[in-house]
Amino acid sequence: MAKITFIGTGAWASGLATILAENNHKVTMWGINRDEINDINRGLNRVYFGNNSFKNARKIEATDDLEKALASVHFLVLAVPSSAFDKVIPNIKTYLGDRQVDVINVAKGIDAQTQMFYSEIVRKEFGSALQNYCTILGPSFATEVFAGDLTVANVVGPKQNYLKKVARTFNNSHFKLVPHKDENSAQLFAALKNVYAIGTGMAGVLFPSKNTEAALLTIAVKEINEIKSVMFPHSSKTFGFEYAAIGDLFLTCTSLKSRNYSFGVQIAQVGVTSALELNTKTIEGYRSASIFRELIEGSEYQHLKLPFLKNIMKVLFENKRPDKLLVFLANVD
Repeated sequence: MAKITFIGTGAWASGLATILAENNHKVTMWGINRDEINDINRGLNRVYFGNNSFKNARKIEATDDLEKALASVHFLVLAVPSSAFDKVIPNIKTYLGDRQVDVINVAKGIDAQTQMFYSEIVRKEFGSALQNYCTILGPSFATEVFAGDLTVANVVGPKQNYLKKVARTFNNSHFKLVPHKDENSAQLFAALKNVYAIGTGMAGVLFPSKNTEAALLTIAVKEINEIKSVMFPHSSKTFGFEYAAIGDLFLTCTSLKSRNYSFGVQIAQVGVTSALELNTKTIEGYRSASIFRELIEGSEYQHLKLPFLKNIMKVLFENKRPDKLLVFLANVD
């Protein structure tokens, strides 16, 4: 059995950790919150899951000792916010010494400062210490993964053999990873679906029709594919049908469990400024909207209409009234 170390003790890390423990792998979770570490060592993570226990909790250990966490590790799972990469990864490299490591990233999106996808940042930060790399993306609320609900997602990266190895490590009767090599498309969908979720959240309040919802989800998939065709012209033409594409988009854009969808609901109810004040945690879709707003102003994107995306951005940044979000539908083609 493999030894897997998680950098992070949050909800998503805990959800995946219980899957691996159930598969009888040895799991170490590194974190900085002593209360959370002690909780995990008692078989719980009450911050996120109340009194619901980890499966096979004896296989899971939490620590704040990074050197101990990295000893004899087979897989390293990055499960911290991307904003912590530049602080955490150099420390990891220090304790690795001359060793190389297989990395699994579970952070989604695009970095605000560099406008780089997380795969690019991880490869840059790890350098020669990185042996293999992949990302787990797809429709997977952490609470449902932790509860053992049936979940199917993608594991994406350039090396098919490594993807299959990771999939074998995680897969069981209720959790399945499907390998796919189109890393760029997966990351683009992961970043943009959060923006569209804000839009569908607004629409869910102001235009509460399943007909409307279905139309908007269809438009979102089309628009992301249009952006993908410019940004990654040689990428897979069929990736939009994958779990990390249409699957994750549908999940994030239709549920109040989604922080971005809930943020859109709040905007429809109280406006952008008040909605931002109500949220103490980062709204990934809001940050991604700002990044892509700048990107699509580039000359190579000028021929793209992208009416849904642009109208979401106008509500977020240009004081457009949320009830005018869908005026573009009169001219949709």
